[in-house]
Amino acid sequence: MTFNVAVDGSTVANRVNASPFRVTGLSPDHAYSLTVSASDAAGESSPSIPLNITTSHRGTISHGIEVTGRLIWHTYAQYGFSGVRGWMANFDTGTVSEITPSRLDGAMNYHLSPDGQAVVVMANDHEETARTGIQAWDIWIASVGDSGLTNLTKLTHAQTDGSRNEDPKFSSDGTRIIFKRNLHTIVTLDTTQLSINGVDQSPAQTQLLDSAGEVSMPYLIPGSSSVFLYADASTKAIYYKSGTALTPLYAPTGHAYYPIALDATRFYFVAGSTHDSILQGDLQASPAATAAFGTSADEYADPCPLGTDWLALTSTSSGGTGQYDIWIGNFASGEKYNLDAWIDGANHINNDLGPTFRGTLNAPH
Repeated sequence: MTFNVAVDGSTVANRVNASPFRVTGLSPDHAYSLTVSASDAAGESSPSIPLNITTSHRGTISHGIEVTGRLIWHTYAQYGFSGVRGWMANFDTGTVSEITPSRLDGAMNYHLSPDGQAVVVMANDHEETARTGIQAWDIWIASVGDSGLTNLTKLTHAQTDGSRNEDPKFSSDGTRIIFKRNLHTIVTLDTTQLSINGVDQSPAQTQLLDSAGEVSMPYLIPGSSSVFLYADASTKAIYYKSGTALTPLYAPTGHAYYPIALDATRFYFVAGSTHDSILQGDLQASPAATAAFGTSADEYADPCPLGTDWLALTSTSSGGTGQYDIWIGNFASGEKYNLDAWIDGANHINNDLGPTFRGTLNAPH
């Protein structure tokens, strides 16, 4: 005797003789009606009483924490144009895949758009370098699909105009991209004037800052297209730029860098002397709070907000795969779990750095 399996009245498998049988291809968070009929030499029976089910929410669960959406980051053994690879963890499918476009060398510091449909990245143009023998950082944008990046579009042309372009980040509404140009200048691009279609473009740039010293890692304050945070390499401090006002916020012992806005007033940043830690500050320069998972023996960097107090981060903490690994942690409670707990094999032997995330995180209250 064999069996016929139907979902919502449509047969999905005929003459099944294996038990149990797995029904695949169902959508998350969706109600279905399953029936089974039996077949033998005498014919087929009537369908069984329907089994009504609702599939679970899309996402991957570990430690009671469900994560949906995508997280993108890069790996390297040594900073530069060679040996850098890009990765995407898809929590909806529970998989991780390499997304390094063949045209790019040194692709790093990815940043996902607010809707998660596009990503910007700094990288060298491998095709142009093959022709000219010159390497330089450019800014690129690409659409994001389940299998990786498509319609890779070059936005700046460093090998043509001699510039060096780094650290791109989307604004909170996705209409601007802010980045560092030629070490000491910060500019933005208007994304509404772009087509992410794989055709190299040269959108106009709006200059927001021209500093005497080197700057890095600009990040627009949510709701603004021109008010931003950045790190100053000479003073090793975090600065806030609004109009003509330039305000130093945090200059701890050692250095401070990597400001990432949480809302219109609060932000994460990284600071340290012997070892780096993740801190939370605000635009009033209130005393900064250090993440509860920080220890003097480990390095913590590259914060990426996932939700209330939850963030993705990089750390050299024990229990990882290589040097820096991607972790998911809680700033206030100190909980911290390796990304491999959600997707096995997500981290690598080389440094895993610069996570960017779009999705949801649901943790027990």
